[in-house]
Parts: sequence; C-alpha cells; structure tokens
Amino acid sequence: MSVLTPTRGVAARMGRWSASHRRLAIVGWLAFVLAAIVIGSAVGQKQLDGQGGDVGQAARADKILKQAGFTPGGPLTEFVVIQSSRSTAEAPAFRAVIGDVVHTVAPFGTVLNLRYPTASSERGQVSRDGHTALVEWDMSGTLKQAENRIDPLSHAVASVASRHPSFYVGEAGAVSSDKALNKLFGQQVGNAGIRSVPLTLLILVLVFGSLLAAFVPLMLALQSVIATIGLISIVSHLTPMDPNAGAVVTLVGLAVGVDYTLFYLRREREERAAGRGEGAALEAAAATSGRSVLVSGATVMIAMAGMLFSGDATF
Repeated sequence: MSVLTPTRGVAARMGRWSASHRRLAIVGWLAFVLAAIVIGSAVGQKQLDGQGGDVGQAARADKILKQAGFTPGGPLTEFVVIQSSRSTAEAPAFRAVIGDVVHTVAPFGTVLNLRYPTASSERGQVSRDGHTALVEWDMSGTLKQAENRIDPLSHAVASVASRHPSFYVGEAGAVSSDKALNKLFGQQVGNAGIRSVPLTLLILVLVFGSLLAAFVPLMLALQSVIATIGLISIVSHLTPMDPNAGAVVTLVGLAVGVDYTLFYLRREREERAAGRGEGAALEAAAATSGRSVLVSGATVMIAMAGMLFSGDATF
C-alpha cells in the first residue's frame, strides 16, 4: 500500500496529529465543547434592546435621544379595546366594563398615565357610533423591561374579558404586540431547528445505510452548534446578540457541519477504496478535503462579515 508523501499543509498536519493523538484530540474537543457551553450558560446572553435595530441616521438619533434622557420611539403605549354591537359607551353596562378594566390595571406599578373615557373626556377614546372605547396607559422602563412585566397585565385584562362575555375586551400595544411577534418568530425558527435534526438523521441513514455511521456527521455538527451557542453568549457581553441568534446558529451550523463532514468522509472512503491504509487515507483526506473545508469555512466567514458594514446590530 502506498503512503502519501508528507505535506506541510496546515490541514494535513492537523489530520496527521489528530490521527496519531486520537484520544487527546477527541477528549480535547469534547472538553472545549463542554467548557464553551458551561461558561456561556454561566455568564448568560446579553440581547439587543428594542432600539438596537436602527441603522444610519435613525441609529444616531436614537443614541442622541438616549444620551439626553429621552426614550427613543416615544412612550410604550398599551391599548384595551372594549366593544359591543348592542350597547354604546353611554350605557351603564358598557361603563361597568370600562370601570372594571381601569380598576384591574390601575394597581400595577408598571402602569403610567392611565387614560380612559369619562363623561367629561370621551373625544378620541370613543368611536363615532359609540360602540367602541379605548383604555390606554404607558408602560414604565425600557421595551425589554416592559416585555418582562407585561404578562400579568395581559392576564388581568383577559380576566376582565372572561367576566364580561357579552363584550369584546382585547389588549394590544407596543409591548404586548412586539413580545407576541418575537415569540411567534422564535417558536417558528426553533421548531425548524428541532425538526431538522431527525430529518437530517433520516437522510444520513439512507446515505450511509448505517445508523452508527449517520451519527458521526450529525453529532459533530451538533457539538459544533452547542459550542458556538456557548461562545456567542460570551461574545454578547461585548456586542449584544439578537434573541434569535441561537436558532439561526442551529440551522446554519447543522447544515454546514453535516455538509463539511460528509465531504471529508467521502474523500477518506475514496482513498481507502483505492488501497491506501488508514493513516495514509486520513492524511490524503486532510490534505485535500480538509484544506477545502478550511478555505471554504474562512470564505463563508469573510463573506458573512460583509454584513457588518450594514450597521445593523442584528448582524
């Protein structure tokens, strides 16, 4: 059996060293993954606030307003819509619902500037036909703080709706709507990540014809994803992360990790089929496919880094 001529390429040297120090390479990699996720979990992930998505002049305006003590984007206003197809806002029953909403939300310390229609001030908070009325208030704190405190208020408004089934009572606003949209998007992206794992495993089983062999690329990709999520938690204390960064890392990392592993394994199997021994086949795969993986990975990182020039904090 022929032996590949030693090469000085970085990828080939990495493959040769890993093959000759197999136990140390495996234990060292697993220790790195474990350390990344433990440290990342300990420090937590710092996320972008509600004003982190603006770019250009809008971002500059947000910064100026923040430095001056103003809240960019204005107050965080919440609305409760009270509606009836039969009664108008002048009816005692309608007034009772308005009063119930006001008395329910008023005790909350996060509620500021509570506004509701009364006999002396109804303009702007009651529709022309009188069948719809608004109760409004502003949430204290930043958008992130308000989102953490909005759930008890939303539950309280829901309880008012249950006490008055003949009326429509619903809440919406800057805080509750933003939280609901972010939760929906996060769930969709998260579900995509969860579903991709069994689907990827099924495809790999069909490719390799072996469950054990299919686990190799999948586990390597998952370990890389786990380590990366731990690392971005650490980095987030230097530059805050988008709340959905972990889900995106899972989707992209799983795809790229499996792809690169298959590329590497395919080359090694071709060398073995050509008659090379284990060491020679591994070194040949490292010198060719391994080098391509390094170059391709670096190219992807450089290309994606171009999005930093957009100024969008998400990137």
